[in-house]
Amino acid sequence: MQALLQVILAGLVTGSLYGLLALGITLVYRTTGVLNFAYGAIGAVCACFMYILLSQARLNFWLALLITLLCAPLLGVVLERGFARPVLNAPIFTKAIATLALALVLQALAQQLWPQLNSALHFPTPFEGHAARVGGVYISLVDVIILVITLLIMVGLNLFLTRSRLGIAMRATADGLSAARMVGIPVGLIFLFVWALSAFIAALAGILLASLQSLIDIQFMDSILLFAFVGAVLGGLDSLPGALIGGILIGFIDNLLAFLLANHALGTLNIGDPGIREALIFSGFVLILFLRPQGLFGKTLARRV
Repeated sequence: MQALLQVILAGLVTGSLYGLLALGITLVYRTTGVLNFAYGAIGAVCACFMYILLSQARLNFWLALLITLLCAPLLGVVLERGFARPVLNAPIFTKAIATLALALVLQALAQQLWPQLNSALHFPTPFEGHAARVGGVYISLVDVIILVITLLIMVGLNLFLTRSRLGIAMRATADGLSAARMVGIPVGLIFLFVWALSAFIAALAGILLASLQSLIDIQFMDSILLFAFVGAVLGGLDSLPGALIGGILIGFIDNLLAFLLANHALGTLNIGDPGIREALIFSGFVLILFLRPQGLFGKTLARRV
């Protein structure tokens, strides 16, 4: 029973990271129509920048964190103006391919700037070694921080979108670009803000993942980006709470399957292999989309025929 509770906790923690990334992906897609495959690279670059501040500039962890989280929205603004704005009216497939190219560009630049991060390095945090047992379940301080920050981000974002004028303008822009322009909403500024906000969330997710793993390299977020996209689509690309729940659900299922399938074989096939686990997750994901193409919490689009 304790082992199962430990797995559930691990699923919630990793799922929260998937959910944070899914949240940022959905935020950009709902508002600007860009399916951002460079999102993992944005978070990785920000986390690597913080590592450089810690290791080379020798800054205090909290000062390095503050500088990184302040610079992340600036990176989002630069990418929106220099990359997303020029392809705004391109077909959605073209924009998606362009974000793949952007990811490669960001990774190539990071490799040139910080060649030492081409291999995995220790990511120092003040949270290491801080853990406790609660009811027989091992929980680290990083686990608690990830769960609390995910909850705060979701609650804060929901309040912002429903209670502030800027948040309401963002929702109006997401619901209809032409109508938003007609009522005087500065759509360009909204796009700029959305990219800045999503970059902030990506940086936060990247730093939390590096803190959880205690390791970092330039491509360390590539392995979880696909799961974040699955969570975003599973929850519904037009639903922010759905994206978060979808990410958490994927993390929970991944850890639960790892627990249930460990050390099991089907003939000569090792069904505990991570590849088998991923195949099962993606197969279930495709099946759900057959039944609900809009995702679990997405809205069905009415089509006039």
